[in-house]
Amino acid sequence: MKKGLLFFLLVFAATSFMFAQNVVFSDNFDSYTAGSHLAQSNSAWTTWSSAPGGAEDGVISSAQAASAPNSLYITGSNDQVYPFGNYTSGHYTLTFNYYIPSSGSGAYFNIQHILLNQWALQCYFTNSGSGYLEVGGAEYNFTCPSDAWFPIEFDVDIDNNTASLTVNNVAVHSWPFSYQSGNTNGTNQLAGINFYAGAPNNAVGTYYVDDFVVTEVSAALVGQFAVDAENLTFSMYPNGTASQTFTMNNPGTGSTDYYVVTTYDIPNPNPASTGAVDMHYYVDDPYTSVGWTSATDVDLAICFPSSALQQHIGKTLNEIDFFMGEALPTAKIRVYGMNNSLLHPGPGAVVYEQTFTPDSGWNHIQLTTPYLIDGSDLWFGVWFTQPEGSYLAPLDGGFANDYSCWYKVGSTWYNRFTSGSYDFNLCLGGKIDGTPITPWLTVNPAEGNINAGANVTETVTVNSNGMNVGDTKTAKLHCFSSDIENGEVEIPVSLSVTDVSVNEYNQIEVKVYPNPATNFVQVTSDQIQRVEVYNMMGQLVFEQFCNDSHVTISTSGMAPGTYAVKVTATNGTVTKQVVVK
Repeated sequence: MKKGLLFFLLVFAATSFMFAQNVVFSDNFDSYTAGSHLAQSNSAWTTWSSAPGGAEDGVISSAQAASAPNSLYITGSNDQVYPFGNYTSGHYTLTFNYYIPSSGSGAYFNIQHILLNQWALQCYFTNSGSGYLEVGGAEYNFTCPSDAWFPIEFDVDIDNNTASLTVNNVAVHSWPFSYQSGNTNGTNQLAGINFYAGAPNNAVGTYYVDDFVVTEVSAALVGQFAVDAENLTFSMYPNGTASQTFTMNNPGTGSTDYYVVTTYDIPNPNPASTGAVDMHYYVDDPYTSVGWTSATDVDLAICFPSSALQQHIGKTLNEIDFFMGEALPTAKIRVYGMNNSLLHPGPGAVVYEQTFTPDSGWNHIQLTTPYLIDGSDLWFGVWFTQPEGSYLAPLDGGFANDYSCWYKVGSTWYNRFTSGSYDFNLCLGGKIDGTPITPWLTVNPAEGNINAGANVTETVTVNSNGMNVGDTKTAKLHCFSSDIENGEVEIPVSLSVTDVSVNEYNQIEVKVYPNPATNFVQVTSDQIQRVEVYNMMGQLVFEQFCNDSHVTISTSGMAPGTYAVKVTATNGTVTKQVVVK
């Protein structure tokens, strides 16, 4: 089995929503004590593995300063991060000063579109007055001094998809911001900047940073998300269909992405086997394995989205299978909840975990408590502490997709090991079994985009196929969006199946005749207050408020078919079914 150790050049991200020409963040490092670690001194900064005070955390130095007395010193294994977020709108400038000693090996920084997955650019500096920008699969040379401070400015207009770099007050290059460092097929999204102790020819860099400033040149367009429904209630006959609508609104200034996931309340899942199903993405046994240069806690996970689980709702996850590179004293299998943020994808919080002692090779762990598949995205995986220099993350020889390879070190989840040639699937899977339910609810459209100031009408359709009078069902609609302030709206849905001919629940007598009807329908009852007629799509086709014991409904505008007549009286409500010829 081939093995390789990853030495990640990692970058993180930063944007913010402020006002035009506003300084979003600045740091001249002068308020800290020389010799202290930056992220440990200021929580606005962090490191790749979220380890302030550790070896990745840069040191405050008074040896050099563009603005006295201090600067940030990067060398050794430093991997300093200023995190912003993932944003797709706004115009920003990032400026800072660099000092590169001629006695060192040079310097480096990079900017990313997507954290760890997609580099927007890489910039290398020698120790002898030269350097190059790598973007769009090409290199652009520049000159810069050594043993002297010089300024760097990165300008990015996300709305117009443009970017430019200036080094030592000389323009280096301008390009479409959506380019990646190695090609032109990137994402027009700003994820951040990282000061890593790198240099040309894979050398260890040594340099100083000072006067770091992030400025918003023009305001970002911010999408928002609002839903006009708090709950949806359906009452219908056996083997029927009904629909209701609700509206998703975007009162913001930018577009908003959304998608809807339906989960079902299943109080008594049926464990009877219908045949175990293997759930995995790997196509063969491990081809390679990866690890980290220092001991660290690692989460590995895969996902099966809701859309892939519709035929399995009601079953349970009973086993998690994982290939371990070597035996360990302890590890944990984990199941994760759905993530309610489109801006920061990946697994949600841990909802189930179970400790086991892993052997080298395949481990097949039975869940002590099987985990119910209710329609949610299904995330599961394994947690362990990797010893220094080990190779415990196993990968096959296939190509990863958006669900087959997630990992976390520190506090952030990442999708795929895309450094080098490690874009493979995790050797991780599970087994599900049990008797599925028949899903009774659909939403259309289930995903999309809402432009600023616009809205989308969602149609919720339920059916009572195979249900009996008196049955009740409940579910939830999870409406996820890219609104940073309102990432999820939950809408409860209830369905009750009523008797079409026997009034068991409301204790009022209602007559609806003739049935079938040709020209009119007569409704009689005591003290009728309201009569509503719905077609089988759940659409209201007739409504009358009154205070009477008799109502005549003309059927001249109704298409032939079956209708529900809902009668509300002073002492209850009854729904009857009538056929119009």
